[in-house]
Amino acid sequence: MKKMIISTLNASGGGGFAPSKGFGGILTLKTKNFGFTLAEVLITLAVIGVVAAITLPSVINNTKNKELEAAFKKSYSNLSKAIQRTYWEDYYGSKMFDRGNSDRVTFINNLQKYYVKSSVCTNGETRCPTSVFPMETFSLNASAKFMSENYKSYLGQHQGTDFCNDGIIAVADGSFLYFDQSSQNQSTFGKYFICVDVNGWMKKPNKVGHDFFMFQLDTDNGRLLPLGADGTMFPENEYCSLSSDSSENGYGCSAKALSDKDYFKNLPK
Repeated sequence: MKKMIISTLNASGGGGFAPSKGFGGILTLKTKNFGFTLAEVLITLAVIGVVAAITLPSVINNTKNKELEAAFKKSYSNLSKAIQRTYWEDYYGSKMFDRGNSDRVTFINNLQKYYVKSSVCTNGETRCPTSVFPMETFSLNASAKFMSENYKSYLGQHQGTDFCNDGIIAVADGSFLYFDQSSQNQSTFGKYFICVDVNGWMKKPNKVGHDFFMFQLDTDNGRLLPLGADGTMFPENEYCSLSSDSSENGYGCSAKALSDKDYFKNLPK
C-alpha cells in the first residue's frame, strides 16, 4: 500500500506551510511503502490450509458421488433400451429365454449386439482378454470367486457369491454388465438378474448400491425392474439399510437410487 505524503517547508518563515519544490520549481511528492509482515503472511496461509483441509474432502466426495449418479442413470437408460430391442427384435415380443444355459448365453449375445464396441465373456470362454475382463477362462466358480473378492455390500461387508456370476459384457464406456440365472438350489430359482457396475470393476468403490446396482428381468415382457421396487425379490426397507450387516445389503437399493433425488448425496462412507 502506498500513501502519498506532500513534503512541506516553512516558505515565509512564519507558521504557514507550502509544498516542497524540486528542481525547476516542480512540486515533489514523497511516498511511503506499507506491507504485510512475514508473520502475518504465515498466519494467513495457515488459516487457508485449515479451511481447505476441512472442506476439500467433502467437495471431492460430492464430486465423485455426482459422477456415480450420472453414470448410473446413463447405464440404466442404455440397458432398458437394449433389453427392449432384444425383446422385440430378437424374441419378437415373446418370452426371451427359458432356463437352460444355452438360452442364457444366447440372450447375452443378443443383448451385446446393441452395445457398440462391447465384448462378451461367458461360461466356457477360454480367451477373454485380461486387459478388459477379470479372468481369461470364464467359469462359474472363477466368476463367483471374483465377485466375492472384489465387491462389497452397501456398508462395506463382503458380498455373497450367489448372484451375477453367469456372464459378463464389457461396455465401451467402461461400465460392466453381469448376469445371473438362479439354479434350482437357490431361493431365487426361476428369476433372472442383471447387475451393472457403472464405472467398471477396476475402479472403486465397488460397493453394492454405490457403483454396483442390481435389476430383475421380467422375461415375459422385457421389463427391467430395479431391485427394491414392488414385486422384486429384495425389498428396499430390508436390503437397502443403514443398519443391516447382511452380505446382501444393497441389493434393494436400485429403485431408491432412481427415485430419491438425494440418494447419492447420502451414500454411507
